[in-house]
Amino acid sequence: MNMVDAFRAAFSVNDDIRQVYYRDKGISHAKAGRYSQAVMLLEQVYDADAFDVDVALHLGIAYVKTGAVDRGTELLERSLADAPDNVKVATVLGLTYVQVQKYDLAVPLLIKVAEANPINFNVRFRLGVALDNLGRFDEAIDSFKIALGLRPNEGKVHRAIAFSYEQMGRHEEALPHFKKANELDEGASV
Repeated sequence: MNMVDAFRAAFSVNDDIRQVYYRDKGISHAKAGRYSQAVMLLEQVYDADAFDVDVALHLGIAYVKTGAVDRGTELLERSLADAPDNVKVATVLGLTYVQVQKYDLAVPLLIKVAEANPINFNVRFRLGVALDNLGRFDEAIDSFKIALGLRPNEGKVHRAIAFSYEQMGRHEEALPHFKKANELDEGASV
């Protein structure tokens, strides 16, 4: 054995240790918003046969955030199929469906998530957006009003309620929400 081989033998990293490191570091990168780095590490540990929901979830998020939306959505769908009761996976997939305008797929997931976590503003607001885009305006307004209860000074929620009312021809009910949205927007720009 020469010196180089001895050095490699002494300082080689066990493959299992490397996999755990890449997994943990990749998930940390995804959670910190460093999606390109997450993709590089998590692709090395993702194994379709030995499915790890956390790896697939964070790799799916990283793919979506780096523009590989179809690949990310596929991983998130597989994650949900593998862990149907995982609220975090359902949340991410539901929000992704809203982002890619697959509202009919988003609504049932976001309803399930809203039931499990009724005080999540983002879920309530995005559920309203999905319902509104499907023409289910009364339900959208209900969801927006719950979001408004969670964050009463969100101009975008008032505006969304107003637009839903407008879509139904209920101009008188829309007007106060348009006014409140404008007031909040003016106050934010001062």
